[in-house]
Amino acid sequence: MTYKMTVNGHTTTVDAPVDMPLLWVLRDLLKLNGTKYGCGIGQCGACTVHLNGKAVRSCLTPVSAAANQPILTIEGLSPDGTHPLQVAWEQTDVPQCGYCQAGQIMAAAALLAKNLKPTDICGCGR
Repeated sequence: MTYKMTVNGHTTTVDAPVDMPLLWVLRDLLKLNGTKYGCGIGQCGACTVHLNGKAVRSCLTPVSAAANQPILTIEGLSPDGTHPLQVAWEQTDVPQCGYCQAGQIMAAAALLAKNLKPTDICGCGR
């Protein structure tokens, strides 16, 4: 099936099966390799991207659910690595192997888009 996709501000079309995970559309069809495959069950977060402004696990999101919505990947967050989160990541020596970093940064960016001053208090009763 053909889907219209807007990824990192660029509109394109892709031919993919209805149930193909967004992760594989991004990596294999659009050649955006910043989003990583980790566990494949939505637990690790390495595949996190923004779909219509919300952090989602792209390994669990079918392309059919992502079509016609804005998608933001780590490449679109900042093509040259100068987004404030990327800079902070480097300044505090967070990166190690780098494999899961894109997903962590994308999750943090989604959080900060909703709450500019988050705390470490979860409010979950712990």
